[in-house]
Amino acid sequence: MPNSWKTVSAAVAGPKKGERGCQDAVSVRVVRCGAREALVIALADGAGSARCGGDAARLIVRKMTERVVRRLRWRLQQETRPELWNLEDMALTFQAARESVVLAAQRHGDPLREWGSTGLLAVVTAEATILAQMGDGAICLRHAGRWSCPIWPNLDEYVNITTFVTHAHAPLQTHLGPPAEALLLLSDGLQSLVLDYQAGQPHAPFCQGVIAELGKSTDSRKLQRDLATWLSSDAIRTRSDDDISLAMAMQR
Repeated sequence: MPNSWKTVSAAVAGPKKGERGCQDAVSVRVVRCGAREALVIALADGAGSARCGGDAARLIVRKMTERVVRRLRWRLQQETRPELWNLEDMALTFQAARESVVLAAQRHGDPLREWGSTGLLAVVTAEATILAQMGDGAICLRHAGRWSCPIWPNLDEYVNITTFVTHAHAPLQTHLGPPAEALLLLSDGLQSLVLDYQAGQPHAPFCQGVIAELGKSTDSRKLQRDLATWLSSDAIRTRSDDDISLAMAMQR
């Protein structure tokens, strides 16, 4: 039985990154057990000023995805369990990701500041949408035909300053709501295109336009290549020279 989610994601390096390459990381998974399933999307943006920011982003995405998928697989088998995921699970997942980065920095003998990275995580079940975010970037979702950004990214008074998963006692922004019909997770390189800062809402035509392309595609590999090409195109690069990552998912 095919899953009910259609997904695509890509992460591309900014044109000035050189040997450091892309410091964004993204993962999209659909976890299934019989007729029950859950969508898991993780995204992280390594700090440009951090020597190991890309390594931190990849480690955060991997650890969060592994932890969520492992626990969801077990819970999906418990037919009497009414709640598959909650806000406490999100907090514990971010805590585990931070601990992994701290250990990695210690193993390499690095100051923790050299492993700075943001983190975004979305879990959608048949019962709820659970979101968590630390740092910039955005999670946009569509419910009942309307696009929203339930967690508005924290914008510091100084440009390019944000919160990282590695920051001790950093606040974790969370959201619990009804199941989403579609989602976009993006790093801060796309924020200016996707978010309307004056209205405090995402640009619905942009969100609907990119999701429509996902809906029309029948070749997932071609769609991923096309997404990466588009993210590297002049249409995007005239607005941002940062690394860019975007994950999309929609109900079939």
